Amino acid sequence: MKDNFKDAARPPEREELTNNPMKMCHDVSHIFHSKLRKLNESEEAPSNRGTRLVLSFLAVNDGVTQLELVNATHLKAPTISIILQKLEADGLVERKKDEKDMRVTRVYLTDEGREEDRRNIAKIKEMDTIALSGLTEKECETLMLLLGKIRDNLLGDMTAEKGREEKI
Repeated sequence: MKDNFKDAARPPEREELTNNPMKMCHDVSHIFHSKLRKLNESEEAPSNRGTRLVLSFLAVNDGVTQLELVNATHLKAPTISIILQKLEADGLVERKKDEKDMRVTRVYLTDEGREEDRRNIAKIKEMDTIALSGLTEKECETLMLLLGKIRDNLLGDMTAEKGREEKI
């Protein structure tokens, strides 16, 4: 690959990072999200990865607090706040006071938000089909197993780091 700028979604190659699995995961993720963003922009859908992540989390865990969203998504509190303001303005989420504790505000998907989440899932599945074309079922299983181990290693490291911070 001589011309690193031919495809804007392709990060430049670094010889010192050749054969680095985490760099490859980053590159694949970057390209995947870039193509998904372009697909969403053409349909005037939310194109921000954080926005899609919040919608997806709420689709499974409707009625959580902003703090719970921060902890679950690993996004920063100001980022969650901005995402929720935008989603609320677009009619995709609504915030309601907790009936048992009026100090707590909970976030819920609207019907439009649920429909947007369904469209996002369909697009992700479409991108998965493209990304995994040419792989056998066994290769896909092995890939998922290995990526799961890597994710768990990194999450374990984050848990250990959080524990160290709490002791300080």
